[in-house]
Amino acid sequence: MLQGLLWALAGLGIVSFIGAYGLLHNATHRMKMDRNYRLLAARDVLTGLIHYDEFYVQLEKLLRMESKVLLVMIDCNDLKSVNHTHGAAGGNRILRQIADLMSLSFPNAALLSRYGGDEFAMVFCKLDAEHVDSIKRFLESEIPKLTGIQIAHGHSVFPEDGTTNEQLIRAAEAGLEAMKRELRQKRESHIEHSEKLRVMGELASGMAHEIRNPLTTVKGFLQISRTNGYNIEPWYDMIMDEINRMTALTGEFLRFSKPHATDFKLCPLQACVQRVISLTESETSRLGHELVCEMTPQPMEIWMDQDKVVQVLLNLVKNAFEAMPEQGIVKIGLSRIDGFAVIAVSDSGIGMTRDELDCIFQPFYTSKEEGTGLGLPICQKIVQDHGGTIEVESEKSKGTTFRVTLPLHKPPAE
Repeated sequence: MLQGLLWALAGLGIVSFIGAYGLLHNATHRMKMDRNYRLLAARDVLTGLIHYDEFYVQLEKLLRMESKVLLVMIDCNDLKSVNHTHGAAGGNRILRQIADLMSLSFPNAALLSRYGGDEFAMVFCKLDAEHVDSIKRFLESEIPKLTGIQIAHGHSVFPEDGTTNEQLIRAAEAGLEAMKRELRQKRESHIEHSEKLRVMGELASGMAHEIRNPLTTVKGFLQISRTNGYNIEPWYDMIMDEINRMTALTGEFLRFSKPHATDFKLCPLQACVQRVISLTESETSRLGHELVCEMTPQPMEIWMDQDKVVQVLLNLVKNAFEAMPEQGIVKIGLSRIDGFAVIAVSDSGIGMTRDELDCIFQPFYTSKEEGTGLGLPICQKIVQDHGGTIEVESEKSKGTTFRVTLPLHKPPAE
């Protein structure tokens, strides 16, 4: 049309034929440049696939032309970890690789788009079962195998799942989110299982080490006794000490591994504190320490196994005594904070270093010559079984404070 108009003007003498040719060439070049610019503007710079806005426009056109359309939404589930480990360049390389794989594997796709960030979208107008299986196989097997990235995906079908862009995209995104939740739950379950195996390994290793030492001692004494006509009398007391040590260790280990307590009763926490004071009264006097207790008068009732809560507090008070080589003060404080009871056990002892604080709840870690290293882990487990937490603050030469927080009983509203 433009060409005919220019030649008509040239024929009338308004422009020369050479000028008309020049105008035509310039106009054609501009149109070509405009078209190329529009094509470039519609594509993602990194992957070369169409971006979200263009995808939305073209999907709308397809829905007017086709009787059946499959929309597949894709999310690169592990890309954030790649970015964290290898930087943005590593993540960009994976995105380009996935875009290339999509283009090579599905040349007949109606639309391929980098939907945004680490998400892609594919649209197909061919909808047989074999084709759908190949798409699923590509996403769940081929991409992870070739890129190391786990893929979550969701799909929707026009017109069954929606008749507009918004409806189809919303349905596909719902499926995508459901698969992401499933993958997240599997990953968390795997991490939890791995952590359990790690802890079991540490416990087994620690237990074997702690039992091997007294067994080695007993074995040595028995071998010596062989040369003395199997007379073990000179070493009897030491052998029995080692056997008693193993018995105590296995007893604590069994308490540590005992299933959660379920026979809870509603008891006032003040009663537990008073019982601990009574049980430690003679030891406090013998060691020359002072035990100070500060409690609010208002009863603090908690669903608990009372004996186990007493065991925790008794262990903390005895640890406090042992942390004070000279006469010192142990304080037990009981307070209420936002629906929780907080028991603080403080001493004026030698305190702990940062490295020691990081290890005190690890099974078999102990700074005591005759300790088993299971006392505080058992305390932590008991507190957790009661829905609470145990925390510690300490500074070398300035003492230590343990804080046990337990949920208070909430009476039903009248």
